Amino acid sequence: MMFPLALAGAGFLTPFVINDFITGRYLLGVALLSVVVTFAIDAWAIKAQRKPPIPYPVLLIPMIAAMGLSLSQQGIYGAMWAFPAVLFFYFVLPRLLANIGSGALLIASAIFINNLFGADVTIRFVFSLTLTIVIINIVLNVISRLQQELLDLAVTDPLTGAFNRRHMEATLGDAMERNRRVKAPASVLMVDIDHFKKINDQFGHDVGDKVLKGLVALITQRSRKLDKVFRIGGEEFLLFLPDTTIGDAMTRAELLRSLINEAELIKDRPVTVSVGVSELLGDASREAWIKRADEALYVAKETGRNKVVMGAPPPQSGASANSGAATEAATAAA
Repeated sequence: MMFPLALAGAGFLTPFVINDFITGRYLLGVALLSVVVTFAIDAWAIKAQRKPPIPYPVLLIPMIAAMGLSLSQQGIYGAMWAFPAVLFFYFVLPRLLANIGSGALLIASAIFINNLFGADVTIRFVFSLTLTIVIINIVLNVISRLQQELLDLAVTDPLTGAFNRRHMEATLGDAMERNRRVKAPASVLMVDIDHFKKINDQFGHDVGDKVLKGLVALITQRSRKLDKVFRIGGEEFLLFLPDTTIGDAMTRAELLRSLINEAELIKDRPVTVSVGVSELLGDASREAWIKRADEALYVAKETGRNKVVMGAPPPQSGASANSGAATEAATAAA
């Protein structure tokens, strides 16, 4: 966005620079030329895919200086530059600072115009610039809301509100990087609803959807704020537990299994889950981490369901154990 903005600013201001030098307004011409040069330098850097050498907020200094000179030499015509200047504030500054800067510019310009042209012109200028600032803020609020909605659509499952697989991959990747840097533990729980197809067949898909949403709501209510639940399949979910060792994860998983078993997700019919648990190992890939939880979940399903199983770590070098093995850690009555 800054590239076309800087390019347009440099292009539109250049004729004014030439005109100011021709008409003898050398000081104003130099001020405008400094704006053009700073815009052109940053535009060239952006085009070359380099970091702009002049920080964006610094660009405001020659702009404000040029506007002040224009006000003093051209009167009300110079005040017209306040409108693009205010717009530029919102491109290069955080919203709060942009509002403060716009307000300061409004007050300073109003005082200057009032001294030159009186209250009648000042009132019109103040109202028009204030309306511009208000409209900019309304547009930015709408953009922020739409941006948040798009972000929610990009990372969440529309039915359950859980995060989706795309966001899961990014989250686990961040956890692995953090583990490499500061050895922070992390664990995952692979949660699968037992006999979910029978639920759909017996009660209908509406009830099945209600179970999925109720399960996510229950997991979310019983989780910490930093935990994240992801929907990775039809009735399969992954709960990410940062800063959690395998022992604590097993405790959390068993508590969650028990709570779901006791919850009335369907009237007069218990809903149970099987859970596979694995902790992040320092040299493991994301796929291997998830695979160990998935293999543990498979063991839980194959050995009776409604239980928690811990994923076995990969064998040491030279060991003959099967890396896909899993160790049953807790079992509850079906």
